[in-house]
Amino acid sequence: GSPLEGIARRRSIRRFAATPLSQSQLATLLRAMTGEAPQLSPALRVDVLTHAVQALAPAAWRYDARGQRLLPRTTAQADLRQQSRAAALGQDVIGDAAAVFVLSIDRAAFAADALGPARGYRHAFIEAGLLGERLYLQGGALGLGVCAVGAFYDDEVSQLLGVDPALEWVVHLAAVGVPG
Repeated sequence: GSPLEGIARRRSIRRFAATPLSQSQLATLLRAMTGEAPQLSPALRVDVLTHAVQALAPAAWRYDARGQRLLPRTTAQADLRQQSRAAALGQDVIGDAAAVFVLSIDRAAFAADALGPARGYRHAFIEAGLLGERLYLQGGALGLGVCAVGAFYDDEVSQLLGVDPALEWVVHLAAVGVPG
């Protein structure tokens, strides 16, 4: 269908099956999210917590959009689902997801915006919204469920990712999986 039909059908899915994502699905989602180039801000960083992705350990990964590859942020964590759920205020949608996409904003990058840090701050949050919407639309096109989550403990999510909160702000989580 058309992009407008996809937008009209877009819904948050909060229940997931135990089915893992394929690496191909994950790669397609990441490419769709990041697009050709940032629209307004180069300050966004995309990380993924892989709870159940074929051939990937349960760990945190940083997406390198230019190289279209995942870079390990943490070592394998057997209890990653439980840690993720706890960091998201106990929300099952995060713990039950096959993968959790995490957006953070690089503080130095938004502050370097040509129109100044105040505008850079706004641009970074608009860019985060664009990435989140692309994830929803591509997830829907692949038959996957997506659920955005804005309630989480900043420090705990930063620790799960291996992100220094003095350098990056975690601003958004999105659970993805096969609808249950």
